[in-house]
Amino acid sequence: MIRIGPLQVDLASRELFLDGQPVRIGSRAFDMLAVLIDANGALVSKSVMLEQVWPDTIVEENNLQVHMSALRKVLGESRNLIQTVSGRGYRLISREACAQQPPDKTVRDTAEDIASVHSVPHNLPANSSSLIGREQALSDVAQALASTRHVTLVGSGGIGKTRLAIEIARSLLAHFPEGVYLVPLACAVDANSVLAMFANSVGVSTASGPLTLARVSKELGERRVLFVLDNCEHVLGPAAELAEALLNVSPAIRILATSREPLRVVDEHLYWVASLDVPARDDQSQHVLQRSAVQLFLSRARAIDARFSSDDRSIHLTGTVCRRLDGIPLAIELAAARAAILGIETLADHLDDRFNMLTGGNRTALPRHQTLKATLDWSHALLDDAERATLRRLGVFVNSFTIDSAIAMVSDDGLLESDVIAALSGLVEKSLVVMQAQRGKASYRLLETTRAYALQKLDDNGERRLVTLNHARYFLDLLERDSSSDTHQAHQAHEAGAARVDPDRRRHRTREQLDDLRAALAWALSPKGDAALGETLAVKFVSLLYELSLVDECCVWARRALDAVETTHQGSRSPRHLHVRMQLLAVLGAALVYVNGPNRETLGIWAEVLALAIASGDQTFEARALWGMWNASQSSGAARNALGFAQRFASLAAQTGDTANGILACRLLGIASHYAGDQQEARASLDQFLQHTGCLQHRLPLGHFIDHGVVGRATFARLLGLQGARDQALRIAEACVAEACRQEQAMVTCYVLVEAEIPLALLAGQRRRAAQAIALLRDMSARVGLRVSHACCRCFDEYLHSLDDTSAQRVKSFRAALDDLEALEYAAPRAMLAAQYSLALGRAGQPKEGIAVVIEALAQGDHTGDQWYAAELRRVHAELLLMECTGQPPFGDAVTHAQASLSAALEESLAQGCRSLQLRAATSLGRLWHAQGRSAEALHLVKAACARLTEGHDWDDFKAAEELLRVATEACAPGRPCAGIETRMRMNADAAAASLDEPPPDEIRQVC
Repeated sequence: MIRIGPLQVDLASRELFLDGQPVRIGSRAFDMLAVLIDANGALVSKSVMLEQVWPDTIVEENNLQVHMSALRKVLGESRNLIQTVSGRGYRLISREACAQQPPDKTVRDTAEDIASVHSVPHNLPANSSSLIGREQALSDVAQALASTRHVTLVGSGGIGKTRLAIEIARSLLAHFPEGVYLVPLACAVDANSVLAMFANSVGVSTASGPLTLARVSKELGERRVLFVLDNCEHVLGPAAELAEALLNVSPAIRILATSREPLRVVDEHLYWVASLDVPARDDQSQHVLQRSAVQLFLSRARAIDARFSSDDRSIHLTGTVCRRLDGIPLAIELAAARAAILGIETLADHLDDRFNMLTGGNRTALPRHQTLKATLDWSHALLDDAERATLRRLGVFVNSFTIDSAIAMVSDDGLLESDVIAALSGLVEKSLVVMQAQRGKASYRLLETTRAYALQKLDDNGERRLVTLNHARYFLDLLERDSSSDTHQAHQAHEAGAARVDPDRRRHRTREQLDDLRAALAWALSPKGDAALGETLAVKFVSLLYELSLVDECCVWARRALDAVETTHQGSRSPRHLHVRMQLLAVLGAALVYVNGPNRETLGIWAEVLALAIASGDQTFEARALWGMWNASQSSGAARNALGFAQRFASLAAQTGDTANGILACRLLGIASHYAGDQQEARASLDQFLQHTGCLQHRLPLGHFIDHGVVGRATFARLLGLQGARDQALRIAEACVAEACRQEQAMVTCYVLVEAEIPLALLAGQRRRAAQAIALLRDMSARVGLRVSHACCRCFDEYLHSLDDTSAQRVKSFRAALDDLEALEYAAPRAMLAAQYSLALGRAGQPKEGIAVVIEALAQGDHTGDQWYAAELRRVHAELLLMECTGQPPFGDAVTHAQASLSAALEESLAQGCRSLQLRAATSLGRLWHAQGRSAEALHLVKAACARLTEGHDWDDFKAAEELLRVATEACAPGRPCAGIETRMRMNADAAAASLDEPPPDEIRQVC
């Protein structure tokens, strides 16, 4: 029980008692009391109180006041147990003090405190509205003034410096009993008017003679006073002189100034006033409502229209508006006033015209605060010519920029490098450019509103086209320099024997430049742009997007650039036109596989690139086209075609003497051979590739910065898993995922997950690992728009769930996922998915439907040459046949067909050298033999298959084999009927087991 004066509060039961009798109180009022008690005498700001009591709702401040009034009545208004700190919040007089001190003393002390505040002479304006989102700033500046004598609030126009300074001063009234004075300098123009403003604000008479700094010092004497010098930026010199003179009068005097740049006086402490907190692009509604910028917007809008929209879409649009206005309070208040009249949708749609939209501020406000443009005009008028030129030219940067970028964009015959550096420094000091420092390096940016103003000035000065052209040339040069630098560093690393060249740093840098590159290319490809520049920049930019795994956007820009090229050349077949077209088509074809799948359009694009390359004798692009045809064929499941294109790629590399492409050819041949079912050739090719993969870091085949070593090792891991090195396979796959994630290449990460990590985890029966990999694939593919990988993710997820869920609904969901993947014509994992889907059908009581699916998959494999999983498909076919005749004796036509299918599965797995699939086939065949009473043969066959596997003993298939061995061993114990099985059958089983690596087909048939 907590005692507050005559009251007792039970927080657990939410009850309040007065002299032992229960007192009724509203739930919100009780919540507010609980928050005050928990603060234990500390100040609770209004925003914190609102957040604690109404956590998921935006409410007006008058709601808070209503419930606070009700709470005060319950506590007894005469006792003053709740203290209001003007503009800041509420404080509960210490409950311990209330319990220990006589009630009349508590009332007397509180009354004296309030009276002392009211007796302080000041000229602060009445608080007209709540201050939102500045609790930390209030605390920080108050603490700063306790330890330093002069604090200047610095920030851009409209950021809320004056409003913050007034509330800070109001909160400190009790600390300056001899006066707190606001000195507004907005209308001052020189030193005399600054002194006149000061005299008028403080009450110094001018009747006894001219006002000077010396006289001001003499009249003030040793007084403990806080002076707020507001709006100093246009009279910096006189304001600085006044501040220094005041500080020299008495050590008890404190100065709080507001300015768009520092006053540069001795011991000045700067506090940069930040924008309000704005929501991120992907914030949910409840998070949007917690941002201070949104709270200010809604507070001001609802003050005009209490019915202002609060549905999810309106909240989202409000967050977007606040973000685009950079969280600047003045801009948000002007926008809220417009939104309350026009609606949030109309405001959001017209925000590009913000300077005409955001007008109509308070009539009593300074003229420069009545429109957004007027605020910026005021700042612009204070700049010198170099600063004005620098500001408007910097407006062309969409994102942050470096000092070197600024010099390149701004300097000309009239502005030297040193002039630009000085101007940029001045703009930072005047809060028109924001500086950010990270790891000792500075970068700069313009707020969106400031940038819009700068671009308007660029148009007014007739410089827009020239500066935009320079901007596009600058970023094209950056791309070309990066490419040349990477090649040079790669060569140096190769000469020095380094293992690899890491392009990560370049990727990080170029990600930061994407917005500027987009803007540059959009202008270059436009009718007002530069066609030749646009073509060159387009080729570089779409390649960059591909490397960054932004393949969806890559396709959009490639198509746009192709249309622009055709418009420019109007059917011309000039070498330049054909070369540019070939470059753009090659990147488009490579990206489309990940977006729309290896469909007819994708294959058609690569066919055109191949034809153009051969016609022009361009063997570099001929190799690129053959790679594209191989990739599309491989992705579509056309393994035989993929192998043919891989062989052509290898032949061309040998013909041209291209060492890097020769190494890459080993990877193409290895993957194609693996899917075609030639695992021995696949292993040989991949072994050779991985021995020389380091060289691919020095030459970048196909023009792409893809780590071929990672993707090659992923396929190698898959192959090892099939061949029996199962633990090693899982380790390599895991390492590939980690490396791909580290490189932040979504395409590579998704490839490794689809190609190796997820299939291996599923085959091993490691459900948790598979689920984690699928979740990563889902997140990665959705984030960058890799639709094919996302469709694979759904299929693998259904595969995972179908291992334990045999319901009809699961089968239906599995089929829908497969249909979506087939619509994209992506078939690389088709055989594995079909096998599990068939089993799911069988376990759901639909073995006939499962048999139809597996037969179709086998037929497709025969047609396309996709044979890597044929052994497992045949095994599944046999299992489904046996499901169909469940309950019947283990003999008959169906069983005969099943046995033949298992025989073929074992023969296929033996021929390919896939020991993992051998184990599965042997286990299924052994299980059938055991059911037929041939347990000894089953025992010998399965035991031999298990002996071939020295790894992966925790996989589900090995556990199933061990269980069969246990059952078969028991059946063959002395005295059991099968113990005396014919020696010939045992010898045949021994022969089959002993020849698992090199199986004569007739022996296998004899065993079966």
